[in-house]
Amino acid sequence: MSSPEFQSGRSIRCNGDLISMLRKRVGWTQSELANKTGFTERLIVKAEASQNVAAATLQIIAQALNEAGIDVTSQDLSADPTVLAKSFFCSICQFGHLSSELNTNLLTDDLVVQFSGDPKVFSFAGKHVGIDAAKKAFAKFFEAIQPFDHRHEIEKVQFLGTRDGSQGDHGVLVWGETLANTAGTDDSRPLKFAIRMNFKDARLTAFDYQFDTLEFAKRIGELKV
Repeated sequence: MSSPEFQSGRSIRCNGDLISMLRKRVGWTQSELANKTGFTERLIVKAEASQNVAAATLQIIAQALNEAGIDVTSQDLSADPTVLAKSFFCSICQFGHLSSELNTNLLTDDLVVQFSGDPKVFSFAGKHVGIDAAKKAFAKFFEAIQPFDHRHEIEKVQFLGTRDGSQGDHGVLVWGETLANTAGTDDSRPLKFAIRMNFKDARLTAFDYQFDTLEFAKRIGELKV
């Protein structure tokens, strides 16, 4: 069901980078997307500039993209940080380390990614600054943990939007537990985690992943025995 703001017909700020990326993925120009939706090219340019448009506009754009084979909703095309966080989380669950490649246009150049734990135990642990460093960290993370099953687990995950007025960032807290398999095994015991994602201008600026490091270190130890 659509959120109240999408039902009310309010003006919605667009996630312009995502609209542009999906348009290019199906091979359309801005003019072609305008023709598909019945809007003017000027309105498509406005949407891709992350400006405000009517909620109904995003619904029609999403419908056109769906008809072209892209699985996306009007909420996905908005710049709502909670929606962005859920989309990025689901991408991680489904595609693992490839999610950072698929979402490069939605990441800031100075993205900061942090994973809890001792770097001597977990190769991915620590602070990683910049897109390239972040991609390497995610790759190492998913060498140790297989991608989660987001279709099974997403209902157990909580998303809470916050706001840091001093920096203009919009934060989202994500927490829960998921059946995280130790790579190379069928071990699917629940693993508790908490993530903070920060967004600015609809782009991810920070990703801080905290999890039960003692429990996972124990699993790795069991694997080596």
